[in-house]
Amino acid sequence: MKKNILLILVLTLSILLLIAGCGQKEEVTTVQPEEETIVLKMGHKSSESHSWHKGCLLFKEIVEEKTNNKIKVEIYPNSQLGNQKDMTEASQLGVVDIVLDSPAILANFVPEMGVYDLPFVFKDYAHAYETLDTIGMETDKPLQEVGLKLLAMWETGFKRLSGNTREIKTVEDLKGLKIRVPGSPVLTATIKAIGANPISIAWNECYIALQQGTADGQFNPPSIMVENKIHEVQKYYANNLNIQYGAEPVVMSLKTWNKLSPEFQKIVQDASIEARDYQREICQKDDENELQTMIDAGIKVYDVSDEVLVELMEMTAPVREEYADKELLDRINKLAK
Repeated sequence: MKKNILLILVLTLSILLLIAGCGQKEEVTTVQPEEETIVLKMGHKSSESHSWHKGCLLFKEIVEEKTNNKIKVEIYPNSQLGNQKDMTEASQLGVVDIVLDSPAILANFVPEMGVYDLPFVFKDYAHAYETLDTIGMETDKPLQEVGLKLLAMWETGFKRLSGNTREIKTVEDLKGLKIRVPGSPVLTATIKAIGANPISIAWNECYIALQQGTADGQFNPPSIMVENKIHEVQKYYANNLNIQYGAEPVVMSLKTWNKLSPEFQKIVQDASIEARDYQREICQKDDENELQTMIDAGIKVYDVSDEVLVELMEMTAPVREEYADKELLDRINKLAK
């Protein structure tokens, strides 16, 4: 009898324990997936020694540090992702994330960008920076309508005339000179307006064209000339003949931008502006250093007279009037100090 009672107690306890076990919720351990790293492809057409690339390196450093490496920036120099036109179109599709672009290309989508390719628009660097960082950034809105986000305006610097034939002492000295242009309608019109002959030549063919006499001259900053060895096939450089200022809009794919959190958007925007200031500083220093390189190589560096500059500004006025809105030009002129 006692054995039966003991057996019943054991069975009852076992059943109670089984019921209690079934009533408890199973504890589930959830493993949070690691946040996926965002990779931004950033492309430009110049070499690793150029101020653009140095600006890109600082941009990369800031973005990766501020996001704790949740965003990685891959830089592709030397047109590895295509020329500027190719990269711009790829950015609109979200294939390339960030491009160091040009006003000439962006003007195909946003005509207001074309003003930065016009002759004698800016008085000096201070005037250019004040304009680009205010009026220039207003083009962000229309650029977004075509799939691009304007992050900042970097620079190439003032483009001055070099040549093989003679110094420019009067405007008559420009007549008949064959000046290389990249095919831009604005630049073609500019060269015609000053009495020279524009010759459309691809940049990778410029050295040979100057060497063989297909073109007599071209216009670029010293840093661009030395980097591409153009100074080896030129004899003269008009150091104050600032025909054109080279702005360098840094644009991002709007598709990529919209995928970023507001926090990451701010980091990217701020980094592009901080890198802009650094890039501009390096660009000017490079131009000063490479101007001396050109002098050491035997190029005669000279200044044209104020009278010639005034005449050239007057001769190119119709180009500015044709390719830019008068109200926009008036706003830019008011910023000159």
